[in-house]
Amino acid sequence: MRINEVIPISELRKRQAEVLAALEKGPAILTQHGKGAAVLLSFDAYNRLLEELEDLQDAMDALEARQAPGKRLSLDAYLAKRGTRASAAQS
Repeated sequence: MRINEVIPISELRKRQAEVLAALEKGPAILTQHGKGAAVLLSFDAYNRLLEELEDLQDAMDALEARQAPGKRLSLDAYLAKRGTRASAAQS
């Protein structure tokens, strides 16, 4: 995601519609007194960013679970265990 524009907050007030339309091309940095104050994103870009963060968190959780000490079952062992339970429940 490339920063599209750097905009003083005072300019945002004057060019609100133009700035919002430009967000479709990429985010913009808002400055106040010459320093970065905020980042503006389109709603779609924000949602994509959140989804990507959630995917990364899921991947990190899976990695941590794999590295955690404790008893593990292979997929075959898990399925066999489930099959045994299913068979016992049917009897």
